[in-house]
Amino acid sequence: MKKFSRKYTAIESIRIAPRKRKRTVLVVSFLSLLLVLPSFGHCAQKRRQTTPKRKEAAVRRNIVVNNSNMLVHQRRVEDLVKNGNFTYALQVLHKMNDYAKGVLSVATTVKIRYEKAAKDPLISQNEKEFLSVKLARLDRLIQRYTHYHQASMFNLGYLYARLGETEKARKHIVEFLQSEPYSGSPDSQWTKAKTLLLKLYKLEGEF
Repeated sequence: MKKFSRKYTAIESIRIAPRKRKRTVLVVSFLSLLLVLPSFGHCAQKRRQTTPKRKEAAVRRNIVVNNSNMLVHQRRVEDLVKNGNFTYALQVLHKMNDYAKGVLSVATTVKIRYEKAAKDPLISQNEKEFLSVKLARLDRLIQRYTHYHQASMFNLGYLYARLGETEKARKHIVEFLQSEPYSGSPDSQWTKAKTLLLKLYKLEGEF
């Protein structure tokens, strides 16, 4: 009986051992799944959180400025500043400034050529009259886009000053003062820009 019981005990131990391994494997697998699921959920949640930011960044990169929507963007910047969204306002202003600068460059180049052609004695009278009309339109265009360009430079300097980015603020304010006609009126943009620039240089009241 002792020998039989020993064999029986040995057989039982052999049978039980695989069950323990299976249970161990199942437990380990279950624990691994528990460890993976939270991280997967965290990643999914992170993706959900970052997706709107990516979409928002893509929208901001796709700001389109042209002749037909300059005033729309100008009002948009005013609303953004009122709501404290300075970063987006700066992006729109940079687009407006670049576009206005490009238009002024093209218009000025063409105007010089038109004026030179209008003085050419070989040009017919009809051609001169045609050029005269074109020059008048160019003058109005240059005047309008000079205003856009100067306004965007002033606003860029102002917003950078609000954000504490002194170097960028100084750069845009100096460019504005160089292009804007002098005015001694306290309410003029030129005087306001000069006052802001002196403040940025810690030179208030010096000149």
